[in-house]
Amino acid sequence: MGKRKRISQMRNLGPAVEKDLNAAGVFYASEVEALGAEQAFIKMLEGRKTLGRSASCCNALYLYSLYGAIVDIDWRHIPGAKKEAFKRFTKELRSSGLFS
Repeated sequence: MGKRKRISQMRNLGPAVEKDLNAAGVFYASEVEALGAEQAFIKMLEGRKTLGRSASCCNALYLYSLYGAIVDIDWRHIPGAKKEAFKRFTKELRSSGLFS
């Protein structure tokens, strides 16, 4: 992917996720790739809070989309084991109280 490719040009991601990530200082697809799905998800939630939006959307579907964008596959084709790991990760985040 090009260094200047916008986040909303990535598979599975649109302008809302791009806006949230931009608010957290993430502007390009290459930055999302470098962060990885879990860290990009945390940045997305931080961005939502910065914008005064709820970060309680802490669910694994966003992680599926971010991961699919990074590896360039449809989010519905994420392997089951990876989906389970993302579900555990989001459960831990919800339990932390950081994004409630």
